[in-house]
Amino acid sequence: MEQLDDTVLFVGIQANDRHAFSELVNRYSAILFRFIQRRVSCVEDCEDILQEVFVALWNNRHKISIEYSLYPYLFKTAKYKIIDWTIHEQRKVARAENLTQTFQTQVLTTTSEEELLAKELAVLIEQEVDKMPSTMRSAFSLSRKESMSIKDIATELALSEQTVKNNISLALGWLKLRFK
Repeated sequence: MEQLDDTVLFVGIQANDRHAFSELVNRYSAILFRFIQRRVSCVEDCEDILQEVFVALWNNRHKISIEYSLYPYLFKTAKYKIIDWTIHEQRKVARAENLTQTFQTQVLTTTSEEELLAKELAVLIEQEVDKMPSTMRSAFSLSRKESMSIKDIATELALSEQTVKNNISLALGWLKLRFK
């Protein structure tokens, strides 16, 4: 069948002759693959595009008219499939960039919202601490803000360690009640 020209093969293809189609695929696969590969670097994508070219030929075999050769039709189809592939890849990149940008914006927004909530909570806690009795307020502030030990707080406030522990516990209970 190799001696047959494209028009004879194509008549067979239009008559649903799978052997004629197979011969045509064998005849043009290598040259079309090289043509596609010059424009698309990924081998798997080249193979997919090549397959799409031959699928388009088979699916449109009854609509196509060939005068001399299938060569121009196949290369034109390959060119359009490469363009479609390129547009599809560009859209994928644009979507990925969009998702990345959206994610970064959400992270920044979330961080800003969390920082704002933390600041608001700190102000509320400070207001509640200011309402505490002076010994309780002093013990709590030295414990939490200054990170002093119970022993150091007791020494500074001239209180027993147990009194300092009790005042810190009472202060924490005070805050729990206010923020439930």
